[in-house]
Amino acid sequence: MERGPLIFSASIGNGHNQAAKALQVEFQNKGYQPEIIDTFYSLSPALHKFMLTSYVNLLKVGPRIWKKIYFQAEKYPLFLFLDQFATFFVESLHATVKSNRCSFLVSTHPFVTAFLVRLKSKKQLNLPLYTVITDFVLHPAYLRPEIDGYFTSDPNFTDFAKLNNVSDDRFFPTGIPIPNLESIDQPKWKVRNDLGLDPQRKVLIIAGGGIGLTNYAQVIRALECLPEPIQLLCMIGHNYQVKEKISRIKSKHELKVIEFTDKFLLYLKASDAILSKAGGLTMAESLVCETPIIIHQPVPGHEEHNAKFLIDAGAALRVKGSKEIPTTIKRVLYEEACFGPMIENARKLKKPNASNEIVEQMLLLVKEQQHAFR
Repeated sequence: MERGPLIFSASIGNGHNQAAKALQVEFQNKGYQPEIIDTFYSLSPALHKFMLTSYVNLLKVGPRIWKKIYFQAEKYPLFLFLDQFATFFVESLHATVKSNRCSFLVSTHPFVTAFLVRLKSKKQLNLPLYTVITDFVLHPAYLRPEIDGYFTSDPNFTDFAKLNNVSDDRFFPTGIPIPNLESIDQPKWKVRNDLGLDPQRKVLIIAGGGIGLTNYAQVIRALECLPEPIQLLCMIGHNYQVKEKISRIKSKHELKVIEFTDKFLLYLKASDAILSKAGGLTMAESLVCETPIIIHQPVPGHEEHNAKFLIDAGAALRVKGSKEIPTTIKRVLYEEACFGPMIENARKLKKPNASNEIVEQMLLLVKEQQHAFR
């Protein structure tokens, strides 16, 4: 098998790793043997802990600060401070790239992209660098002259490129890469049966991303006033501490606590709706499964952009407080005039073949570049 690319991700929000794994599988299907690098952990476990802890604490304790940074960075190049910080790790990163003898670089995390950009600049690397954007809306912080291709879900990439004086031929509207599961094409009743779910009772996912960032207890209590018992799937990701708290809740609904699982797509397929923050991978997977989305407490900044994009497209609704949850859930679960258009709009937006399209386009770009240098 050919070595192909190195795929750089980061365990800061699980969606970036899922995107990396989806791309890895597609490269393998085409005869390549790419390796996924958990970038910050690979450079230094202490660096990884610092980046992860800082990010999570910022979201939990100071979400308004993150929001201000995110939107300020649309006007001012605050993100270049990350490039400067990356300078300290150029040598270690260069050693990783050299030892793997890869033919190009792929990034699935914007923080990682900044590190790779610094590497290319400092070491004058000729290797192509492609960034896969796991949100639905482009942001100026993604832009660097060292990046050879941007793979995005944003349909307005041409306007974005013009606004930021960048050639739009570096943008490819492929969608967000998600794992390819042939089994999601099965009927809902069959998937429910395989997962041990009651096919006669409504199913709602409560999700908080890989980190499990949601107030599960608050949501469950808010749903007690629904007219009939339903099945609540609490997808807690890696937030194992919340498992015991949920088990102590007395509810008329059937509660299932599900830790991080590679069957998430199947649970989405089996469900009538998902209540979640607006992480890019979760939203893309929900669209592919044509599962109506209720957005609750999105992370300020990038997830707010995701939320607006999906709401404007008619594939999602948003609840702004716990008091709105039962009314909105009831509409989505029981009113065809509500969930019907949401399913239809998800069908229009979904891009189940994004992983394959991204890989094919990257290989074509690399081939064109190799011919250009001959």
